[in-house]
Order: sequence, then C-alpha cells, then structure tokens
Amino acid sequence: SWFDRESRFQGFINDEIFVPDKYIINGDKREISPDYLQWKKSDQLLRGWITGTLSEEVLGLIVGLETSE
Repeated sequence: SWFDRESRFQGFINDEIFVPDKYIINGDKREISPDYLQWKKSDQLLRGWITGTLSEEVLGLIVGLETSE
C-alpha cells in the first residue's frame, strides 16, 4: 500500500512522532520552530490523504479536527 511506501508517515500513526514545541527562543525573540513547521506540513499532507479516502458519513465525524491525531 502507499502507506507502507511512505514510512515517514508511520510515526504519525504509531505515536513515534510527537508534536514538537511550536515556539523556540532565539536570543530575546520567540519564533516558530522549524521542526514544528515541518511537522505541521507533514501532518496536513497525511490528513489530506486520510480525508480523501473516507466516506461522507465518516468524513462528517472528523471535519474540524486540528491534526491527524
């Protein structure tokens, strides 16, 4: 399956990948973490793939969820 080939997403499903801290402190500034931005990008891609395979009944249950978790 595509999921087996896309092993980088398996950690999202089996909880090996955790949400990184959204912010980092850089000197005296608070900035969005590059690790968080990468995680968010991958999470949104995975959510899109999952959403694209769901029936309308099931899709109604997940609309509005913030992450693939």
